[in-house]
Amino acid sequence: MFVAMSRDVRAVKSIGDIDAHAANALYVEGVMADSSAQDLFVETFCDLPHAAMLLPNMQSQLRCTSALAPPPVSKTLMGAPAPDGGSAYATGVPERQAFLDLLHNQEITSVLQPIISLRDGAVFGYEALGRGPAGTVLENPETLIQCALDNGCMLELEHLFRRSALRAARQIPAGIRLFLNVNPNIIQDPHFGMGFTKEYLTRFAISAEDIVFEITERESVENLRGFKQIIEHYKAQNYQISIDDAGAGYSGLNLISDVQPHFIKLDMRLIRGVDKDLTRQALIKSMQEFAALTNTRIIAEGIETEEELATLISFDVPYGQGYFIRKPTPSPQAVEPMALQVIHRENKIKNRFFGARVHKFHVRHICRTGTVVPPHMPIRSVVELFEKNTKLNGICVVMGELPVGALTRNRLHEQLSGRFGFSLFADKAVEAVMDKNFLCVDHQCTIDLVARQAMRRDDTKLYDFVTVTREGRYQGIVTVKELLEKSIELEVANARQLNPLSELPGNALIDIELERLVRLGLPHFVLYFDIDNFKAYNDKYGFKNGDRALKRLSSIIKESAGKDDFVGHIGGDDFIAVADGPAASGMCETIIKAFNDSVPAFYSAEDVQRGYIEGKSRSNAEERFPLMSLTIVGVRANSYQSSFDLARAAAALKKQCKRMLGSNYQLES
Repeated sequence: MFVAMSRDVRAVKSIGDIDAHAANALYVEGVMADSSAQDLFVETFCDLPHAAMLLPNMQSQLRCTSALAPPPVSKTLMGAPAPDGGSAYATGVPERQAFLDLLHNQEITSVLQPIISLRDGAVFGYEALGRGPAGTVLENPETLIQCALDNGCMLELEHLFRRSALRAARQIPAGIRLFLNVNPNIIQDPHFGMGFTKEYLTRFAISAEDIVFEITERESVENLRGFKQIIEHYKAQNYQISIDDAGAGYSGLNLISDVQPHFIKLDMRLIRGVDKDLTRQALIKSMQEFAALTNTRIIAEGIETEEELATLISFDVPYGQGYFIRKPTPSPQAVEPMALQVIHRENKIKNRFFGARVHKFHVRHICRTGTVVPPHMPIRSVVELFEKNTKLNGICVVMGELPVGALTRNRLHEQLSGRFGFSLFADKAVEAVMDKNFLCVDHQCTIDLVARQAMRRDDTKLYDFVTVTREGRYQGIVTVKELLEKSIELEVANARQLNPLSELPGNALIDIELERLVRLGLPHFVLYFDIDNFKAYNDKYGFKNGDRALKRLSSIIKESAGKDDFVGHIGGDDFIAVADGPAASGMCETIIKAFNDSVPAFYSAEDVQRGYIEGKSRSNAEERFPLMSLTIVGVRANSYQSSFDLARAAAALKKQCKRMLGSNYQLES
């Protein structure tokens, strides 16, 4: 992965500086003296105030730059040994001239690599990767960037990267995100913002909602305060933020904490060999748990093998990219068939158990074939079976397809343990010693019911295997040990997926439910709940009281929802519920009334009487905040093609509904 910009750029600080810097800082000597360069210059700076007045003077300076003597050759380019004897990048005049010609002719192209859902294989977005002329030393993006650094023209190269990426994005369907690499220091430069005005993006038929800035972790941030302010500015404009190469730098956790991104991309070195490396597995599991708590999404990049992909799916990593999924191509391409097969296979296995509870999990999922014998088999032959297989603890006696008895190793030993036991029974049929009162259950029985029946047996049969049938025919067996292990596994797995505060399903289970609703086209409302002014309350009254308010809302939603309605906790003060279409409006009114009635109990009498509390806003200014209220919006699941579209529509509706004072709800018509 490349970083499309550098902190070594010479930024123009104000509009007044542009005239003085146009020929020197913004355009390398002799590089952009023709009309195409001037068009590029106009395109870059057309949104600046008063640019029209300055443009003639700038263009005249640009026409003069070709007469200037070329600057001295950089000694940190590719090729020759470094002065200190170490490895160096560095070339002579021909390589440098090739780079300057590349800028002059604007020979940057972009390839697209898909980022897909690891739950269903659907394309979520594309990362745009810049490339130089094919078959040349400058094709490699890292070589390009090193050349730009050594020649002091990162702004020019960055602009070409950006414009090429946006042109390539014209091929991407609407609603699919475009991931653009951004250096944390370049994003603060005023010229960077000029390329992301609404007017500029309109030329490429793309909206801010579909752009994700990938902030690389490899570079330290020089002006952290300014960087955080510009990130908040872009978030407010509906751009999304991703931390790139997480795990590759040394201050990644601080950067994640400061930026609070929408996505975290795990560095490919963490992904390499993850199926065999327990340390990498532990790190990725921890990052996934962190993401679930902070409502962030993890993207695993650099997936190159089937085993790596299967392991990441088992950890419930939501998104991935890499050569195994699809190599970068000039135009959007479908996911590799082999990758789709792995995704569908692994999710089918995982979804058998994911979100299941012991009272809903059928025994058929864990029963196994077992060893069967016919009723007429001689006991002598049965004894040989047990002697050959020391791990065989029991057999099922089956006549045709119908189970008629069971025989455990212990029961057989009891029957043959007398002085003449073996002599008496050796030539008799196994039906003479089998247990005819064995426990037999249907394959649709849940494991909690089977376990209870097994534990009610006599002590002598307490740990005998259980026979499983399907429509009366033999299906397999399951042991008490297997029943208990699966019960514990399910309970632990579900506990991990529940929000620890509300004990409601968390993001992983919410995503599965939304995908199910959309896939089946069910006519249900998906309701989103958000407490207004909760942060101000939390700041003044503390986290303990804030948690009390969240628990109260979760209880109100659970009490108001139907018995089989799904209720989840997205995180913080955001909740979700699924309701039948006709019942949604009444449910919203019931919840709002109950919440409004409970709000005064969370405030002091003085604050209730005033109707507001005083606190500091996000900009650290003193402000009055009304008492908490509740916003509810509902969107129809069968109106959208994906859960992402559904969530985006809900966010837009919520922004509209929050403009109204007090508690309100709004349902999609």
